[in-house]
Amino acid sequence: MRRAGRVNIVLVGALVAIIMIGAVILMGRQSITTVAAKFMTALAKHDVNTLTDMTYLNGQDKEEVRKKWDFAVNEAGKHYLFMWRIASSKEADDKTASVSLQMVRNLRGSGSYEEKYDLPLVKENGEWKVDVSAISREVFPALPQ
Repeated sequence: MRRAGRVNIVLVGALVAIIMIGAVILMGRQSITTVAAKFMTALAKHDVNTLTDMTYLNGQDKEEVRKKWDFAVNEAGKHYLFMWRIASSKEADDKTASVSLQMVRNLRGSGSYEEKYDLPLVKENGEWKVDVSAISREVFPALPQ
């Protein structure tokens, strides 16, 4: 005779394992808005290492990109202040995406106002990186090219 309400422990264990695997896969995936926010925060804080790691400049080695970021944030943009917020994001396909930003550039100026800029992203080796060469040159002084 079978008892009502009896549960197979192996079946419950398999179900829990499947749920945990799915959670790990979903948590490991970077969202493009998270990447854009991390990049813009690094730009505001003049964090050369993070900017270098998150930059996609086709054909340039990491040390060359690091030197360009060092010049941009520590010399050309040393006193440049801005505010930003993410307005929207869109994945075009598996390897390209774009995040729209609302920025107030040059906060020290009296005529500052909010403007829209796009932050293009490219997936390289499974990670989203910002395609700095495609960003408007108005966003920050001396952006690497």
